[in-house]
Amino acid sequence: MARASGRLRSAVALLAAVIAGACAPAAGANPVVPGDHPDPSLLRAAGGWYATSTSDDWLPAFPILHSTDLAHWRRVGAVLPRRPRWAAKDFWAPELVRRGGRVLAYYAARARDGRRCIAVASAAAARGPYRDHGPLLCSRVGEIDPLPVTDEQGADWLVWKRDGNSAGLPTPILAAPLAPGGLSLVAPPRELFRADAPWENGIVEAPALLRRGGTFYLLYSAGHCCGRHCNYATGVARAPALLGPWEKRPEPILTGGAAIRCPGHVGIARGPAGEPVLAYHAYVRGDPSNRQLLIAPIGFDAAGWPRVERERSPDPRPPAARFGFGAPLDTAWEWPAGPAPATRVTGGRLELGRGALARQAGTTRFTATAVVSPGGDARPGLAVMASKGNAVGIEVRGARATAWRLDEGHRVETGSVRLRRGRTALRVLAGVRVRLAVRTRGPWRAVGAPQPPPRWAGGARVALTARGAAPAQVDSLAVEPR
Repeated sequence: MARASGRLRSAVALLAAVIAGACAPAAGANPVVPGDHPDPSLLRAAGGWYATSTSDDWLPAFPILHSTDLAHWRRVGAVLPRRPRWAAKDFWAPELVRRGGRVLAYYAARARDGRRCIAVASAAAARGPYRDHGPLLCSRVGEIDPLPVTDEQGADWLVWKRDGNSAGLPTPILAAPLAPGGLSLVAPPRELFRADAPWENGIVEAPALLRRGGTFYLLYSAGHCCGRHCNYATGVARAPALLGPWEKRPEPILTGGAAIRCPGHVGIARGPAGEPVLAYHAYVRGDPSNRQLLIAPIGFDAAGWPRVERERSPDPRPPAARFGFGAPLDTAWEWPAGPAPATRVTGGRLELGRGALARQAGTTRFTATAVVSPGGDARPGLAVMASKGNAVGIEVRGARATAWRLDEGHRVETGSVRLRRGRTALRVLAGVRVRLAVRTRGPWRAVGAPQPPPRWAGGARVALTARGAAPAQVDSLAVEPR
């Protein structure tokens, strides 16, 4: 065991390396992927490891990252490139599992009729392409956080949370057997346990299963997950069989500290030597928006309970990014849930139809600069977006540049200046306040007064926007974290 633990420490030390491309944190850091990657799932497959996470109301849904060493990560696709016909939004908590020679991706989403559902998609390989098979179950109360598992007899089950807290009801962790192939349930659910400890604050959710010897360990998260006032933590229960009886550890095994807040929603995979490795999300102190992806080894204490190694001092600042549109758009571009905006890359320029095209900023403190070509009926713009209904930005409208903000879908204009002739650059400087500026010739000119950031409903994104009758013309985009 000591030898395996040493190998695991060596493997996790690789996380200190600089991660290439858009997924590179500073050296010595853990989080391993800067940006918003909540509710991670981790799968070991041929060729390395795959990770995916909640995408909320952004598409493509459930981005897929690949690593050959748990240190260097690259985005290779998404589970759902487009929104399924049955679904509306809230693309939460995907879980990848290999069954019967294919990969299944279980996930939660809100249906068009308002119910919360658990659905499944399948693919021949972890990176896809995936075929969506639609919901396994739905309810008005809500069914979320799916986890496919195998019981002590080798039978396949689905474990999940009933979202009772959304309706003032209990929040049990449930389990039901899966049909062969994993695309439907074959019996009513059984309750495994529910919130009954003071530290759980009335909520248990986000199950993840680890088996050691003849014992099942069900890791779960409890408390309020998100925002400035979150109190999320991760606990564990153990049982000799999937249906229990379950014994909870009295206190959580993973809590916030000096460097991170509200760690939780874990995913479990096997590391380089077959040892268990834990993926989870947490806020880094000072960042109210992004739930970063962390990876840590799992050990066991003298009482036989899982133990999680503490994070190192994180520095999740992403690298600077520049886009000149000399090549087709890569898979990291996103848009709010709904139809994708029309795009065309030609002659080193992006033509963007009505809508927003965004990238994760990886931080709430950055400077974004876009060079645009105004004219005619085009209305090119640049914004910091938290969600479709919460953003702060600037756009060119005819001979003027106009600042605006969007709060829960309500749009107001906050300032305007007349443009000089010439090439136009737009700037969003995000931090404690958001400052907007424009430049044609000469120095930058402020547009409107500094504004509060948008309400952080998710990770900060830099968005190119277009609201005119004609496509917006964008020559370049640069994002500089600060």
